[in-house]
Amino acid sequence: MPIDVNGLHAVWQALHQGNRFFVAGHLNPDGDSVGSTLAVCSLLKRMGKTAYAYAAPSVGADLQFLPGMTDLHVAQLPAGQTFDTVVMLECSDKKRGGDLDAFLQAAQRVVHIDHHAVSDPYGHVNYIDTQASSTAEIIFQLFEESDGEFLPTPDEATCLYTGVATDTGRFVHTNTTPEALRVAAALAALGADVNTVNDHIYFTKPYAELKLLGRALEKMQLKFDNRYSEILLTKQDFEAFAAQPAQAQGIVSQPTMIPGVEVSALLKEEPAHISVNLRSRGAVDVSQIAKQFGGGGHARAAGCKLAGQTLQQAADALARVVQYALTPR
Repeated sequence: MPIDVNGLHAVWQALHQGNRFFVAGHLNPDGDSVGSTLAVCSLLKRMGKTAYAYAAPSVGADLQFLPGMTDLHVAQLPAGQTFDTVVMLECSDKKRGGDLDAFLQAAQRVVHIDHHAVSDPYGHVNYIDTQASSTAEIIFQLFEESDGEFLPTPDEATCLYTGVATDTGRFVHTNTTPEALRVAAALAALGADVNTVNDHIYFTKPYAELKLLGRALEKMQLKFDNRYSEILLTKQDFEAFAAQPAQAQGIVSQPTMIPGVEVSALLKEEPAHISVNLRSRGAVDVSQIAKQFGGGGHARAAGCKLAGQTLQQAADALARVVQYALTPR
């Protein structure tokens, strides 16, 4: 378990020691971030604790079915409340959760749980397992740390199963390890509603999301001997279909199905920055590309944000780094 700093037992102890918890995932949260946040907050409440579940905007419509979503405060920071413990889930650095400095500084303890290869151990208690498929996989192992005192309820199992399934791409990415499959099977046995997860995540898409996908594929360009796919989405592209940035999440993986494409990039024009998602077929470690722009992630899936540039300027800067990564040495 590379970068494991304090151990999973230290995380379990921190949950016992705290009384008032603020639990947050990363900006524009995915199934792993939201599912893990909801499961942790549910566990804490069953332990007799107070827990505030927070998500920075925006949460996709495909995740609204998750049990406990009514308790998730999206873009609503608690006013006038204090917390002795802050739990940060897959926020590889403090900024990835949004502007939470006031809560982090006021807390007696910060618990940082992550599975990204590039991750800063900024918490008082840190558990970073870069071999884990997802944060949800780690949270299930955290339940196991209770030695049978707590098992995931069917609702918690559904949330965690969503995290494992989405981060492994429905069990097709290279992070689909024996442990990931063990955890998924255990969650299904505990009552995870696998059929509902599949229906909402993979077989239900809003009109706007499908139209945005069509626009994106129309704008796709291949570069560097067709080894690099680039898609640029402007504010106008989103406005044309009343689509949200979260609805573009799966687009970046589409071009990697093209034979010969080794790296795929999706650049989205957002109000304060250009958001970049990267995918690799395996030959190129895109986390190292993202790192050059202040981002991070995994070898095959990473991201970053570029500020102070136009969409085209950001695309040109990224393309230069990708071209270098694709150049044999």
